[in-house]
Amino acid sequence: MIRARGPLALRALVTVLVLAWLGSRLDPAGVVEAVTRIDGAVWALLALVTAADRGLATARWLLLVRASGFDLPVRSGARLFLVSSFLGSFLPAGVGGDIARTWELATRTGRTGRAVAVAAADRWLGLASVLALGAAGLVLVDGLPIDPRLAGAVYVLLGVVLLAGFAGRLAERIAAAVLPARWAAAAAAVTGAVRQFLGRRAAVGLVVGLSFAAQVVRVLLAWLIGVGLAIDIPLSYYFVVMPIGIVLILLPISVAGLGPAQGAVMWMLRPAGVPDELSFAMSTLFVLLGVAGNLPGAVLFLRSRHRAP
Repeated sequence: MIRARGPLALRALVTVLVLAWLGSRLDPAGVVEAVTRIDGAVWALLALVTAADRGLATARWLLLVRASGFDLPVRSGARLFLVSSFLGSFLPAGVGGDIARTWELATRTGRTGRAVAVAAADRWLGLASVLALGAAGLVLVDGLPIDPRLAGAVYVLLGVVLLAGFAGRLAERIAAAVLPARWAAAAAAVTGAVRQFLGRRAAVGLVVGLSFAAQVVRVLLAWLIGVGLAIDIPLSYYFVVMPIGIVLILLPISVAGLGPAQGAVMWMLRPAGVPDELSFAMSTLFVLLGVAGNLPGAVLFLRSRHRAP
């Protein structure tokens, strides 16, 4: 517990410092006014899209688990995913959810290697799909200014993720050469589980499709927030901006992704003429809706603790 408090305190400090720095450069009244202008119909759409995002993410993970050789009932697996996503809100961003899911799956089944393989494949597919959408967005954007550093960041990050995927295929050989036998055996268990999953091509195709669908829904969520805030930029621009924002939310550097993601989105939307107050409001609502999407997991978690005694 003491070890966990240190990193959590550091992430909280990063979040507070970044938000304080951003807030000193914003008009708080302008942010509040922009949010209050969003009408009820848009809020209803945002709730539906957030629910769709959670549904797609849950279905993708369940399919990945089944394709990796786990005989996990759908209801039990969905509950595990939702509860771990909620618990991940208090751990290192999106990575915390991976840790909670891996721990629970390994504890239930005794297959630690396969549980780690599921988490690695799930995270890699998520990053690869969102960055691929960013690269496609750079092609789709027409007539709007794009900072060359933004385009470079999308391509570099996509290249790094793809290289990591190829390197993963050599992980077993590298581990056998440089690690003690015990750790090399653990690495072999993980890579073996990944190979088993990749051998099921139909399942791989479905998981990849669901990964892209989930990321498209998240970009649509940001665009709908922008529509509600009267941000006048096309949907294609969001396909460039939001992948970087989503990656920053997933990095274990802040609490629930707050702080760095808002700063990055503000910087990326300035060339398009979007006021900082609007881009800050959009990115903040995007993060908060993601947190709200984990509330079903909070309900299930509290019910399980109530039943435990």
